[in-house]
This record gives sequence, structure tokens and C-alpha cells, in this order.
Amino acid sequence: MNDSPAMSEGQKLGEMGNGKRTAIISVAVIVVGGLIAFLTVGFRGRHIARNAAAMTEPVVTPTAVRTPPPAAP
Repeated sequence: MNDSPAMSEGQKLGEMGNGKRTAIISVAVIVVGGLIAFLTVGFRGRHIARNAAAMTEPVVTPTAVRTPPPAAP
């Protein structure tokens, strides 16, 4: 930072704020990258379309048909 008397107060504040802005942006980029990596690893090898189709199709369960016992003579 330049401490010359010709530098205005606004310029000094602007110079100090650049480091914070850069840090915030870099942390945000790292967080977004981590989130993308987490989701990519989490969904790798999964068949999302097949699983979604399985959840939406009705499930048919076979029911056993019982026949009544033969009548006694």
C-alpha cells in the first residue's frame, strides 16, 4: 500500500478491500468446486434414469390364488 499524502482516503480503502474481495471469491470458487466434485463422486456408477423409472412404475405383486379344498363326499 502506498502511504503517499497525495493518495485520497477512497483510494486507500479501495486498495485494502481488494485483498478481501479476492479471498471471498477464491473461497467461493473452492466451495463450488468441492460441491461439484462431491456430487460427481456421489453419483458415479449409478443408473439414475433406471432408478427413477423404477420409482415411478407401479409394482405388481403376485397374489396366491387359493382354491377351496374339495368337498367331502
